[in-house]
Amino acid sequence: MKLHLLLALTLIFSSVACSPFKKAGKSISTAFDKNRTHQIEETDLFSPHEMALRPETSTRRNIEIPLSDGNVLRGIAMIRLEPRANIIYFGGNAELSQVATTKITQWSEQYQINVFFVDHRGYGASTGSPAVKNLADDALQIFDGTSELRGDIPTIVVGYSIGSIPATYLAANRQVAGLALMAPLTSFSDKDLFPKKQKRKLKPWYRVPFAKLIKVLPNFDIPENNEPLFQITAVKAEVLLIHGEADDVIPAQCSKKLFELATSEKTLLLLPKHDHNNLSLTDGTGAIYFKTYLEKIMASESKYGIYSSH
Repeated sequence: MKLHLLLALTLIFSSVACSPFKKAGKSISTAFDKNRTHQIEETDLFSPHEMALRPETSTRRNIEIPLSDGNVLRGIAMIRLEPRANIIYFGGNAELSQVATTKITQWSEQYQINVFFVDHRGYGASTGSPAVKNLADDALQIFDGTSELRGDIPTIVVGYSIGSIPATYLAANRQVAGLALMAPLTSFSDKDLFPKKQKRKLKPWYRVPFAKLIKVLPNFDIPENNEPLFQITAVKAEVLLIHGEADDVIPAQCSKKLFELATSEKTLLLLPKHDHNNLSLTDGTGAIYFKTYLEKIMASESKYGIYSSH
């Protein structure tokens, strides 16, 4: 008898404390009828909240840029009704435009800008095979191929990781309003690009103890002087460099070196406890600097367009 009473009390208590069927501001009665049943009203299942739809401010557009060799570069653009500027974004090795939709939409909304993200060859819906030698020329094709959509408002080029190669080359060979690089590399011939931690991953394993003595050289084609280390000096637009001091993929020394070489107005932001994959332009210190950088560019009365590559 005591056991039955205890079970009954437990059931009643749990129905009050844990039941999902609660309306805002009141609990549902837990009284049982003589048949030990309990009726639930349909209104007990819902707690409606009113919220108006946000006005449409951005439209997603698919982009296709045919190349002379028969391949096609594809990506997406977030186009605003009244944009203050454009961003052409070159992503890192693991990024695809379709997967990054949330990120670039947030950029577009937060900064009131158009954002263009076209996948590298062999990535996403872009055809062809990835190759360092194609990154630079493809960047120019992307810039020229989006000119009508971008209009005459300022265009800022943003490059992350390996995306710093096409971003820097584009900024050096077309007239743009700004160049922002996140965790950029310098050159595959730069000894600082491959820190000790990277050399520990050498294969076969017996080469690891000799890591300090090993010079890492690329076994692929790189067009002469197309890398950021050689292109940064030709960039006339304002440069923003952001790097995590805990980056063990591309060391912060690379950003420091590019900062020293840059001849235009420049800013270097080193973020403690940030690594290669957690840099952000929408929150934290990175967002504060990036917003200031954008506001300065967008406040300019100059109009930016296309001019011949030099």
